[in-house]
Amino acid sequence: MSYILEKSLGLLATRFSRNLLRRIDAVFSQQGIPITAQQYSLLVQVWDHNGLPQGALAEKTARDKTTMARLAANLETSRLLVRLPSPDDSRERLIYLTEQGKSLMDQATELVQEILVQAQAGIDKNDLEACRNVLRRAYENLLK
Repeated sequence: MSYILEKSLGLLATRFSRNLLRRIDAVFSQQGIPITAQQYSLLVQVWDHNGLPQGALAEKTARDKTTMARLAANLETSRLLVRLPSPDDSRERLIYLTEQGKSLMDQATELVQEILVQAQAGIDKNDLEACRNVLRRAYENLLK
């Protein structure tokens, strides 16, 4: 089997991801949303799982603990989230979205949803679901 770069699942996924992140960053900047796409991806997880430990959020966002700590510290400085000691383990920090963070997420999520609609324009729903399934399975294969 010969390797064809342009058909590489990794290359295609990386190109899509980078383009999507660049577009989100540009739209956020244009709209005065003071976060990056990377910060948004963390805030989405906090929005969905308020009060999770910082380490669990690192896993959910596929980031190392150092990167997660830096992202969380920057967002805490911006008053979009707060990190509180866990009642069970004072070394562990639980992350919560602030009211300011919730308000910003309402705006940011609307913009991201518009970008995703643009990205998926003209693609059949079944094709999108098949793509999600393939990427999910390939990701899971790499975890084995």
